[in-house]
Amino acid sequence: MSEPPPAFDPLAHMEAVAPTCGLVINPAHKPGVAAFLTLAHSMAMALQTAPLPDDTLDPAPVFCPGEA
Repeated sequence: MSEPPPAFDPLAHMEAVAPTCGLVINPAHKPGVAAFLTLAHSMAMALQTAPLPDDTLDPAPVFCPGEA
């Protein structure tokens, strides 16, 4: 059996991703950033686990912005 994914750690995620994006996060702001990441993760999980039949989505083959 496969193991469940590890629990989301917003502080570890922030520490890993911020430097790759060139971000320096002020230590005073880290609790707020972590709170937002926790919220964003919960929203992403809600979308990712929503039951959708495979034939529900029919993506466009090419996206051309500005064309009707």
